[in-house]
Amino acid sequence: MVACAGLRLSTDQREEVVSLLGSPLNWPLVVETSRAQRVVALCYEALQQLGPGAVPGEVMAAFRADAMAIAGRNLQLAAKLTEITDVAERSGIALLPYKGPVLAEMAYGNLALREFVDLDFILPHRDLASAWKLLESLGYLPRNPSLAARGAPIPGEYVFQQEKSGVQVELHTELTLRHFPSPPDLAPLLAAREQVTVAGRRVLTFSREDTLTLLAVHGAKDFWAELLWVCDIAWLIETPGFDWTAALGRADQMACRRMVNVALLLASELLKATIPKPAIAATQSDAAAQAQARRLASRIFAPHPLSRSGQIRYRMRMVEGLLPGIRYAARLATTPAADDWNALQLPSRFSFAYALLRPLRLLRR
Repeated sequence: MVACAGLRLSTDQREEVVSLLGSPLNWPLVVETSRAQRVVALCYEALQQLGPGAVPGEVMAAFRADAMAIAGRNLQLAAKLTEITDVAERSGIALLPYKGPVLAEMAYGNLALREFVDLDFILPHRDLASAWKLLESLGYLPRNPSLAARGAPIPGEYVFQQEKSGVQVELHTELTLRHFPSPPDLAPLLAAREQVTVAGRRVLTFSREDTLTLLAVHGAKDFWAELLWVCDIAWLIETPGFDWTAALGRADQMACRRMVNVALLLASELLKATIPKPAIAATQSDAAAQAQARRLASRIFAPHPLSRSGQIRYRMRMVEGLLPGIRYAARLATTPAADDWNALQLPSRFSFAYALLRPLRLLRR
């Protein structure tokens, strides 16, 4: 699965796959794990390259059925994305998509190769009310309408769903991207936008170099629980003309270099992604990043829940420096999210209590 899910089969990778095919394989486990790690489409494309007869017919049929279903859903979501971005552009709203369809085209060069189930957008918080109205005009209903009120708590993301199609949209702002060490300044990211073609339409999104940091923070947020997220990093940095100076400079500006180091180590170790010497030298000198990457790589293939204390230690080590790490972990442990508000409804005058109750809820969970 890992050999197939890596970059397009190089000679070494092809030889590795052919060698593995010569030994007895638990094919149901390969298919099941590929589904769980959301790399079915990548595995199917790689196995197709080996020609007929290399893989049992029933296995290829299972991969093919899944890959076709993913491709169909991706096309539907891509059409919804271009509809939203077209309306946003005409309305003058800086609503930039990331992950999903734009990442599939930007990193993989093929909409069908990356599995995704919703649409993610990032925008300045000041434009949230306008974007909210825009989505409602297109039939997307907010999951929690009360969050539109002035003074409402800031969730982890603003979630909308179109009743007819079932398509889900998530809006993120500099205030909801809470897993950055500090609220990101979106201005330089918006200034560095680039175009990508999605379903035949040109769409603006974040540059590949800025996307590296965005993906690294997203992976760190969820403990790199899926191999797909590592594939995103590996495929992205292998795109022609990737500007390493700009990418690492942005990571430093946003105080996210440790998270990017972990992402690069995972891509290099698991998928043999090519990383230039200056970048790999920096990751190799980051002992904490190396230790975290080893632990995270083992958890991908043998998932087990982290204890609450383990999660706190992990958060602390995702930021360079002892005091910054402590502040980062403490902020995440005390900043209320949607789950906290849904678990207990308090009058607005007592909203300060959520910051006190959140650590207790996390410990109980």
